[in-house]
Amino acid sequence: MFTIDIDTGGTMTDGLVSGSGADGPPQVVSLKVETTPHDVTIAFVDVLEAARAELGFTDLRSFLTEVEVIRWSSTITSNVLAQRVGPKLGLLVTAGHEADLYDAAAAPTVLGTLVSAEDVTGIAEDADEATVRRAIKSLLDKGIRRINVSLAGAFPDNTAEERIVEMISADYPDHFLGSIPALAGSEVVLRPDDSTRTIASLVNAYVHPALATTLYRAEEIVRDQHGWRGNVLIGHINGGVARIGKTKAFDTIESGPLFGTHACAAAADGAGDGKVIAVDVGGTTAKASAVEDGRVLLKDSGDLFDIPLQLDMPLLRSIALGGGSVARVVDGRVTLGPDSMGAAPGPACYGLGGRNATITDAFVVAGFLSPTAFLGGRRTLDVDRARAALDKHVGSKLGVDADSAARAVVEAAWDAVALLARETAEEAGWDPAEVTVYGFGGNGPLFVTAVADRLGARSARLFRLGSVYSAYGSAISDVVHVYESAVTGTALHPVADRLTGEALRDLRGEGFDARYATWEWEVRSSGDSVRGEGEHPGGLLATLEGAPTLVRLTARHPLPRLDEPELDRRGTGTATGARASSFGTAGELPTYDADDLTATELSGPLLADGGSYTWLVTDGWSLSTDTRGNAGLKKEA
Repeated sequence: MFTIDIDTGGTMTDGLVSGSGADGPPQVVSLKVETTPHDVTIAFVDVLEAARAELGFTDLRSFLTEVEVIRWSSTITSNVLAQRVGPKLGLLVTAGHEADLYDAAAAPTVLGTLVSAEDVTGIAEDADEATVRRAIKSLLDKGIRRINVSLAGAFPDNTAEERIVEMISADYPDHFLGSIPALAGSEVVLRPDDSTRTIASLVNAYVHPALATTLYRAEEIVRDQHGWRGNVLIGHINGGVARIGKTKAFDTIESGPLFGTHACAAAADGAGDGKVIAVDVGGTTAKASAVEDGRVLLKDSGDLFDIPLQLDMPLLRSIALGGGSVARVVDGRVTLGPDSMGAAPGPACYGLGGRNATITDAFVVAGFLSPTAFLGGRRTLDVDRARAALDKHVGSKLGVDADSAARAVVEAAWDAVALLARETAEEAGWDPAEVTVYGFGGNGPLFVTAVADRLGARSARLFRLGSVYSAYGSAISDVVHVYESAVTGTALHPVADRLTGEALRDLRGEGFDARYATWEWEVRSSGDSVRGEGEHPGGLLATLEGAPTLVRLTARHPLPRLDEPELDRRGTGTATGARASSFGTAGELPTYDADDLTATELSGPLLADGGSYTWLVTDGWSLSTDTRGNAGLKKEA
């Protein structure tokens, strides 16, 4: 049987298929198709069709009969949040907090964007039902179509919130066309901080419609049109997956990029790299995250697109810079983005109508990208168009030729990503010179040694599956369900029993054998936290009894995992040629076939073409590949 892992990014949608058919040998196939932003389910199906064709099946239905698992991560929710294109929300808060949302510093990040100030209504603590109903109707009269309820002090007791949600559901039931979805802040996250519950619920409600519509459409396509009988499992920010019915929109934000970080964590654990800055550069954005001792580094607070949250969150920073970022000259210097040409019309070198100069155009002119091997040869890049765009928009403004303009754009891109990596390392409390830099994503391998040089770091890594590394992170993920409850005193034990019961029912309902599940418990109270494992927390609960307490159960069930295959031959390390470049000695860069770099040692500068990716090793760095084709890079003395 096969497993399929799909990651939808802003420009490209990646796929990774592993397993075997009824009579065939084990296979690993990586795929890339262009993302279709107007409807990402098209690219989702395009990946399945590409996999079908690659594996020799005559139609999608026959292929899907051989598929055991489909896991999907995406930037759907991230894009809605970044572009502020969600629905019109209404918010009920405790009277007196209409303007500050329980935190005057955080409120401006959501007021006027996720929710209008005039659509926030205060409810007095002693308000009767008639008063609450009038407040709800006043919001509906303004055109509100989703209502959030977030009251002060709903941790640990959220009964007041639940009462209002039940009232809305009763008055506007979902079998009428005028039904109104209602959400309690305590249903999204359970934390003592009133502001965090409020903001998290707004974020969830804002991105939910776009995500739900897309996910259910994708599942309906593979089930109804192509006969697949499984559940499409959705990637979560915690590095696990769950079926659509067990997924909150809030849990999926930035899940795609973070699967790449989880893949880096697995690699770092195997390699023994203690402090890792993971650099992911795609077509639209660049991201940097941190891994420490083989685990994704978490912080006790963070932000999502400048919206602050007091939650445990992975350390992840991003900038609007990728292969499609538009390059221009402002006040005598090169600037990049934030606008991007995306996949269509794309960079000038695509020949699809794009006329702006982009980072990809600079990479082509600099000789880093083969014009005939891009995306495995499926697209030929037009070097002349790239030169013309760089000359017009960059070179003529700087008074230099196209080659020098390309170098200026590349250097500016390297500087920007290096600054991002430096800030990430410093936020982690690390000396940037002491980290190992991991590079992945469609363009990440063209940055890694240049970024490491700018940090003063002396080691780096590249990966054979790096161009689809978020899909690889998905391919090593398990089903993860998280259950939370806020309780006080002696109620801890019954709550733990209830959470365990919910987990068991969910796993069995999904067709999983709970005997293979693992159970992780966390009990928090007044800033203290204790952790344990096992189907029941037992004595763990006694340590914090008596105070308002958060009990969290994380249930995990294993799924089929991709093991990176050992390659069946040792590479010769023989160069296949050279590409003209202003970055290489003697005006050219030696080029290699990445398939011929198994268990090989070389010194830079060099390029290695792998079909859907290109590695760049700059001057002063050595490369050593293992039997799986992954590369360790060292700064030479």
